Amino acid sequence: MLSERSPFGTDMRPVRIVVEERAGIRRVAEPVTVGLPWPKGRLWSPALLELRCAGGQRVPMQAQILARWSDNSTKWMLLDFQACVEPLATAVYELLPAGPVRPDDDTPEMTVETSSDGLIVDTGAALFVLDMQRFSPFRSVRVGGSQVLRHGASETVLIDNRGARYEPRIECLEVETRGQLRTTLRACGVFRGGMTRRPFATFVGRMSFFRASGVAEIRFTIRNPRAARHRGGLWDLGDPGSIYFKELSISTSLASRGSTAIDWLVEPRTSTKREARADLELYQDSSGGDNWKSFNHANRDRVVMNVFRGYRVIADGGLQGQGDRASPVVTVRDAERGMTVAVDGFWQNFPRAIEARAGSLRIGLFPAQYRDIHELQAGEQKTHIVTLQFGTGSVEATALRWAHDRLVPRAMPEWYAESAVVPYLTPIGNEAEVSRPLIDADTLVKTAVTGAQSFLARREIIDEYGWRHFGDVYADHEAVGHHGAGGPLVAHYNNQYDVVYGAAVQYLRSGDRRWFDLTRDLARHVIDIDIYHTDRDRPAFNGGMFWHTEHYKDAATCTHRGYSRANVGDRSRWSCGGGPSSEHNYTSGLSIYYYLTGDPLGKESVQGLADWVVAMDDGRRRFGGWLDRRATGFASVTASRDYHGPGRGCGNSINALLDGHAATGERRYLEKAEELIRRSIHPRDDITGRGLDDVEHRWSYTVFLQVLGKYLDAKAEAGQIDRMFAFARESLLHYARWMARHEVPYKVVLDRVEIPTETWPAQDIRKANVFAFATKYADANESPNFAERADFFFARCISDLQSFETARLTRPIVILMTNAYVQGSSEWRSGVPHRRLTSPNDFGEPRQFVPQFAELQRLRSWVVALFRRLHQSVSPM
Repeated sequence: MLSERSPFGTDMRPVRIVVEERAGIRRVAEPVTVGLPWPKGRLWSPALLELRCAGGQRVPMQAQILARWSDNSTKWMLLDFQACVEPLATAVYELLPAGPVRPDDDTPEMTVETSSDGLIVDTGAALFVLDMQRFSPFRSVRVGGSQVLRHGASETVLIDNRGARYEPRIECLEVETRGQLRTTLRACGVFRGGMTRRPFATFVGRMSFFRASGVAEIRFTIRNPRAARHRGGLWDLGDPGSIYFKELSISTSLASRGSTAIDWLVEPRTSTKREARADLELYQDSSGGDNWKSFNHANRDRVVMNVFRGYRVIADGGLQGQGDRASPVVTVRDAERGMTVAVDGFWQNFPRAIEARAGSLRIGLFPAQYRDIHELQAGEQKTHIVTLQFGTGSVEATALRWAHDRLVPRAMPEWYAESAVVPYLTPIGNEAEVSRPLIDADTLVKTAVTGAQSFLARREIIDEYGWRHFGDVYADHEAVGHHGAGGPLVAHYNNQYDVVYGAAVQYLRSGDRRWFDLTRDLARHVIDIDIYHTDRDRPAFNGGMFWHTEHYKDAATCTHRGYSRANVGDRSRWSCGGGPSSEHNYTSGLSIYYYLTGDPLGKESVQGLADWVVAMDDGRRRFGGWLDRRATGFASVTASRDYHGPGRGCGNSINALLDGHAATGERRYLEKAEELIRRSIHPRDDITGRGLDDVEHRWSYTVFLQVLGKYLDAKAEAGQIDRMFAFARESLLHYARWMARHEVPYKVVLDRVEIPTETWPAQDIRKANVFAFATKYADANESPNFAERADFFFARCISDLQSFETARLTRPIVILMTNAYVQGSSEWRSGVPHRRLTSPNDFGEPRQFVPQFAELQRLRSWVVALFRRLHQSVSPM
């Protein structure tokens, strides 16, 4: 019998962690962080785990629980350790129950203390003193008893378009993570300065320090918290809510009185270290790609302000080099001390700059060298990641080469599947029944990361780079048939159908690092750019997620925000109706991103989007809400204002609430999700009356039913087989029976849709998944019929999609990425017997939801229709 202290329950198998080195750089004690899932009931106490390398030696580690199962066992754990890997090699570590005796470790523990000088972080190798009043970010740095950074010679400065200077004043400073290997501090506040001393922008700065290391990682987020004016539903650059500035930079200076030198590498993988005596300026003006002057980079005046292709290096007063894409590492040093800097995604997030002179470094996050001023739209933010290393003795520019291609540890695909944190996940090639449709589906999905037309390669078409665009996916399906002058149509995908989730699922299934890169870069883009970071607009918008840009129209100057004044044309500018909406709210990918990386911005975004659902539906927050406190219905509407039945608006809202509940454990999210379920569906619905045969406007009811299946899974995992579970189960089966009798592949009814594209047969995958859920939750006599329908629609989805030459465009591939993996699982085929608590008749009759001010809206519609008829009757023939 195992001890109650055993962390592994009854399963003592070690968990393998693979670390692959792909940049040709020797890694020595590189700090890494990875999220690892655990099967329910397997891990209770991470403190009793130990990590061993391939040679059997114990490796110091730090563990933090990110999420728990309903029985309180660990669901996701964040693991920190320091990895060692030879160039282009693979290292394997193992997690297993700790032995009875811990090894002696003479390495000093990290400490955080407060003194009169500021906040002191002691890593055992370096002493960092942080200013508690302003995000400088350092007051001083000492390594080995030697002062490396000159006291008070570090500052973060923002200079606006009129030349006024602003300082980041700290309003909140806390230890966010305290551990033996990594400590992270979080500072938040506002930029104040200028003539009025009024707040200009807000910021969040996270600083991570590592045991026995002189490395500090800074994640600095600048945010414009204002609301956009967006008159007429148009969201263009130049909106009155935007802020403009010339520079945002971080500067540091060595504590040196003698001569200093500068070393730099432009590309750590291939370039040779170079030196400068007096000064260096390394500036990336554009992407360096063939389409570096793409109209994607047009400013508010519709002018592309990039001056030259790629980067340039000016050293000691002369041009020392130029090229396309720089990933620089720069060191300033004297005979005794030095500091080195690397900026994550340097060329991808242009414009960027690093300057060095007289023992100082200036990191241009938004550099002054750019020909234009920088515009941060209302509710927009940008996160910059800067890594600094401080040392004594011989300091080389090669010290931070690893920072441009960090190690990404992972578990084996079989472990991710066994953990069941993503239901129905199956490693590629291990499907229950490897059929031709499954093989074809995986082949189509893989095109997203392989070949000349991969999502990564498609970025080059419109140059989907720069600080605002990098990470997003090119919406090439919008450009089919476009023959306009001036280059390809610019269209942004904005995470439609949750590309982040699809990429993360494929990473877990395959272990292919390219999927992780796609997940990480897109998640960061969505968090910063696609979410509306303000609380000063209407509740239906505050904190929401923007749609993809307008169908078949160039994004022009609306960036990633949907509707541009350039595309109004003959329409009334008041009829565009852009802005965040419940129909475009995707949280599941951001959840997995958070669990895989531990990035707090991921969790904050998931919870924020769940809060947005609650707020947009709260009638009390709406103007005039004191007159009518009913729910607004904004959280459940799909396609038209008066439809609150099964559809993607309500489905995505429920999904966000379920993810919010899983991430936080807060019951209020689950209660709101159940309210929306009751509002939108009923076991005795008149399905024919729902008009689901209106393919153009009602196709997305299957999105809702998929989310209803996810809700049933969550309730079943928690053991909550209650009346609400029965309500949802009976509703799902009621609709599945109707589907089994009436639904046909979309290719059969393409004559009923306005634009018959390849996306319609791709959406058949949702019907297959609905039937999979029905198979799982139906009685034994119904399950075989539902399973047959699941197989039928899956096969037709793949074969019909392949009949289109455009099958590999972004949108259909994304739909497969996020949905096709379910079919390969045996879990739903086996069924889950649950006794029927009630019959459909026990839930009464369906009630029609009536939103806030519905009567006034109907009156308004009647008056408008009356005036139109009167106008037509008096108009001359």
